Amino acid sequence: MSAEIVVVGSLNVDLVVSVSRRPEWGETVLGKGFFTGNGGKGGNQAYAAGKLGASVAMLGKVGDDSFGNQLLSSFEEVGVDTTSIERVPGESTGVALINVNDEGENSIIVSPGANHHVTPEYVRKHEQVLQQAKLVMVQLEIPLETVLEVAEIANKYGVPLMLDPAPARKLPDELYKKVTYIVPNESELSIITDSEVTDMKSATKASRGLLEKGVDTVFSKLGSKGVVVIKSDKTFSVEPYKVSPVDTTAAGDAFAGALATALVEGKDLQSATKFANAVGALTVTKAGAQVSMPPLNEVEAFLKNTNS
Repeated sequence: MSAEIVVVGSLNVDLVVSVSRRPEWGETVLGKGFFTGNGGKGGNQAYAAGKLGASVAMLGKVGDDSFGNQLLSSFEEVGVDTTSIERVPGESTGVALINVNDEGENSIIVSPGANHHVTPEYVRKHEQVLQQAKLVMVQLEIPLETVLEVAEIANKYGVPLMLDPAPARKLPDELYKKVTYIVPNESELSIITDSEVTDMKSATKASRGLLEKGVDTVFSKLGSKGVVVIKSDKTFSVEPYKVSPVDTTAAGDAFAGALATALVEGKDLQSATKFANAVGALTVTKAGAQVSMPPLNEVEAFLKNTNS
């Protein structure tokens, strides 16, 4: 197996319900609809890139259950290589319980299941897959020691590493030294830098702290305020696209998958960010995670109409 983009991360099935508000403890709230979808931050990013036509391979684990079958079939539909995905006997596939309100905002509870078994040993077994990649992507829904092992292997072979620091937590400095691209939203950027990020100015300041720790490029996703991109020798921002949000689930993952796709294709940072921003914007106009992600022709039509 050889792929230009290799994603190491979580694989979940999403159980989604629409609600007017989240219930308090001990309270029952009636929902207005329910559906299941495929998710997990790792799975979402691989699917997004695959749907855009990138060469993608996924490393991760699922349970020996129907949810695992569902995830594998979905990847194959968009050409994601699942050769290295392993099943864990006696363990459930990861599940995410997602509430979506009337404004399209979500709250999520994740039961990791088989994702706990994505170990450093498993990653080392597939070291050659990482070695042959042009870009490796990783997130924080798998054990941190595994994330560190992925970073070590990518660094060993000179393969750029993209880190999505979600769910956000304090990270060891040794990891930042091996990160080429990091793609936090403002909440995640606040947590990992221990600073308050509310606008472009504060995001720029926090991002420079990550550069000092060794990160090459920071993409700060600020929602309706756009994206701020910072390298040692340049800083620029990309305005958001105005759309009517339905569900923000997986918009950040779609952005990451699209950004990886554009970078591997050789797009410059500004063009890659605009492309990823468009993919993220289109994703929020539909309900669900992977099902809401646009194919390449839809993105190209959107950009053409927006720029005309």
